[in-house]
Amino acid sequence: MLTAAATALTRTNDTAGVVLVGGSITLLGWVLTALWLGGVLFVSPAIAVAAPVAFGPSLIARGYFVRVTRSAIQSGDAAGAPSLVAWGELVRDGLKSALLSAALLAPLAGGLAVAGGAVAALVAGPVDPGSTAAAVESALGPNGPVAVAVVAVGLVAALVGAYLLAFAYVRPAALAAFAASGRLRDGLNPRTVAGVAATGQYATGWTLAVGALAVGYAVAAPTVPLVVGVALAFLARVVAHGLYGRGAAGALREGSARDGAARPAVRTARDAARSGSRTARRADATPREGSNRGAGVGRAADGDREVGRAQNDPPVPVVSGDGGQPMRSEPPVPVQVGRGVPVDEAGTAGGDDAGDGDDADHAGDASGDGSADGFEWGPSLAEAEGKR
Repeated sequence: MLTAAATALTRTNDTAGVVLVGGSITLLGWVLTALWLGGVLFVSPAIAVAAPVAFGPSLIARGYFVRVTRSAIQSGDAAGAPSLVAWGELVRDGLKSALLSAALLAPLAGGLAVAGGAVAALVAGPVDPGSTAAAVESALGPNGPVAVAVVAVGLVAALVGAYLLAFAYVRPAALAAFAASGRLRDGLNPRTVAGVAATGQYATGWTLAVGALAVGYAVAAPTVPLVVGVALAFLARVVAHGLYGRGAAGALREGSARDGAARPAVRTARDAARSGSRTARRADATPREGSNRGAGVGRAADGDREVGRAQNDPPVPVVSGDGGQPMRSEPPVPVQVGRGVPVDEAGTAGGDDAGDGDDADHAGDASGDGSADGFEWGPSLAEAEGKR
C-alpha cells in the first residue's frame, strides 16, 4: 500500500507538470492566505471581500487531493496519480472539502463558544469574582483558586486535543466517503463514515499516511525558503491522500454491495460517459418516436380523406355496355353483350356444364326472347346504345 501510493506519481503521464503546478499553487495559497489574514486583522476588514482570490489556490489544491483519493478508491494499488487539470471541477471539490472540514469542526467551535460565554458571564455577572475566589481558597487552601483554574484549563485542553485527534482520524474517512460518490452528504453520513473508520485496512492506511506526512514535512521544512520544500510538502500530501483512499476502498465497496445501491459508490468518468450516451440515445429516440407517431397520424388522415372523397363522388350506374366507358364493377361478359344465360333446374346459371349437347337451346336463346330456358339480364348492347 505504501509503495503503491509513494510511486503513484511515476505512473502518470505528466509527472513533472503535476509536481511543478502543484508546488506553485501550494506556495501561492500559503502566501495569499497569509496576506489576506494580515490585511483583515491589521489593515481593514473590507479586505475580507478578497477571500475568493486569497483562497482560490488552496481550494484547487484541496480539490486535487480529493481527486487523488477518488482515484485510489477506484483502482487501488494500480492507480497512478491523476492529472492536475479541469480547475473548475477542482475548485468545486475543494470547496466541498472545506465545507466538510468546517462541518466536522463545528461542534468543537460551538463548545468553545459556550465555554467562553460562561466564563464571561461569570466574570461580568452579578457574582463577585473576589468572593468566589475567597470561598474556593477557604475550602481548598491558599492555592485553591490557582489549582481550580489549572484543572479547568487542562480539562478544556484535553477535550480539545481529544476532539482534534478524533477529527484527524475521522476526517480522512469522511473525505473518502465524499470522494467515492461525489456527494457531500455521504461524507457527513455517520453510518458511512463510522463503517470506514472502524476497519483495520483504513487504520493501517491512516497510520502510514501520518508517517508519510511527518517524514515529508520534516524533510520539506528546511528547504521551504528554497521553494523546493513547498513541492515536497505537496508530494507528501499526495502520498497521504492516496493512502487514505486505498485504506477506505474496501469498506466503501463492501458497504455499497451490502446496501444493494442502485448505482455504484464510486462514480467514474466511464460511468459519466455511459450516462451521457444513454441520455443522448433517449433524446434521439424521442423525436424519432414523435416522427413515427406523426407519420401514422398523417396516414390515418389521408385514409379518412380518401374515404370521404369516395363517399362524396356521384354513384356510377351499372349498365351493361355503357358505351364502352369503364365501369366501377364490371358484370360478366354475357351480360354486357345481352346474351341469354341459361339456368338449370336447380336455379343456377348454366355455364360450361350446360353447354354440352344443348346447341338447340343456345340457338333459341340467341333469338332474343329468352323465355324458354334462360333469362335476359339487362338490355342488349344495341338497345343500350340506342337509348344513349
